[in-house]
Amino acid sequence: MIDPVSALDGEFDVLVRDGDIAAVERAGTRMNSPDTSVVDVSEYWIVPGLIDPHVHLRDPGFPEKETIQTGLRASAAGGFTTVAAMANTLPVNDSPATTRYMVERAKEVHSARLVPVSAVTQGLRGSALVDFAAMIEAGARLFSDDGIPIDDAMVLSQALDETKRLGYAVALHEEDCALSRNGALNAGAVSKQLGVSGYPDSAESQRVRRDLAIAIGSGAAVHVCHVSAAESLELIRAARRHGAQVTCEVTPHHFTLDESAAMIWGTNAKMNPPLRSHSDVEHLIAAIRDGTIDMIASDHAPHDPDSKRMPQLGAYFGPGHPVAQLDHESAEEFAHAANGVVGLETSLGLALQLVHRSIIEPTRLIEMMSVNPAALLRMEAGTLAVGAIADITVIDPNLEWSVAPEKFLSKSRNTPFAGMWLKGKAVLTMVAGEIIYDGRKA
Repeated sequence: MIDPVSALDGEFDVLVRDGDIAAVERAGTRMNSPDTSVVDVSEYWIVPGLIDPHVHLRDPGFPEKETIQTGLRASAAGGFTTVAAMANTLPVNDSPATTRYMVERAKEVHSARLVPVSAVTQGLRGSALVDFAAMIEAGARLFSDDGIPIDDAMVLSQALDETKRLGYAVALHEEDCALSRNGALNAGAVSKQLGVSGYPDSAESQRVRRDLAIAIGSGAAVHVCHVSAAESLELIRAARRHGAQVTCEVTPHHFTLDESAAMIWGTNAKMNPPLRSHSDVEHLIAAIRDGTIDMIASDHAPHDPDSKRMPQLGAYFGPGHPVAQLDHESAEEFAHAANGVVGLETSLGLALQLVHRSIIEPTRLIEMMSVNPAALLRMEAGTLAVGAIADITVIDPNLEWSVAPEKFLSKSRNTPFAGMWLKGKAVLTMVAGEIIYDGRKA
């Protein structure tokens, strides 16, 4: 059992009663009565339920990509007991009615919990603010226009003042669009070789610089989404030294892959922010090790093949035959392909490689994937202490498996990890004492 909040890391038995943790005793203690169901997870890790602070479930609006039902079932299979669903749906989650729709659909699925993320601005247009108090009352626990930066500094400042008053955080998509100019890949050797438009890391770091200055002035809590660039990390460190209440996340694809992945996987390695240089990846890993990065988020972004321009470009890419250069028309198709990769069912397996490579300890992994996301979402979760809700993830850290997109419970298959062998997987997921996924039966 690994529970950083309770400072427990050893062999324990856990008793669950009426959806809560009723007792935690040294392994072998006879806690169970004759009518108790015994779940044997010896040789595995028992950890507080994993929480993904950044996913896109595409519901309402894009059922060809994902639905709340398929997304939450994929979440459970990935070991997540709670996921925070971003607001860029159709309609945008900028009204209590849409928030309530998401909450009700999630209850019907009877799987992982869904925490709605409210938009900061109406329609994600970056001007008029949402009714923050009404959105919180409807169920929102975080605010973000993710996918679109908030360009107007005054609008962001007003939003931070309001969320500070209410006790919540704003999650920021950091992009200066005047610098990114709709670039398709990191501005570097790979984008030049493929003949595809480039997106410099300064487009991220310059906006991080501006927004953290605003955050320092306001004293509000902000969260930097999907950090990808080394300079952004230095700015976050500096802002903390100046008193900023700032947390940040990294995705498994950004700390596992660099820009060269696009040579093999094409648009399935296209995301925003883009995969960066090998040097940036090394800086991200160092920031995971030293604690600069607070949490791991999948940024699960399901897309159908047409949105990824696979009918037009799929034949150009694949293992064993990286394309040399795209013609002009194909480069244009690449630029217009949707950004993002699915991640709910690969996130834990990729994150566990950090443990197997001795970059971090298991306790630190659980802090990043449960404890810290719970704090960001203002949830009473992230622990297996007596009295806590029984959201539990059971992990086999030594299970070796190959990523097979055709077996995903997610509706989409857009991943650059197909065929990759990973070590470690969730084998059982429990929400409020109820098993919602049991991979031991697979």
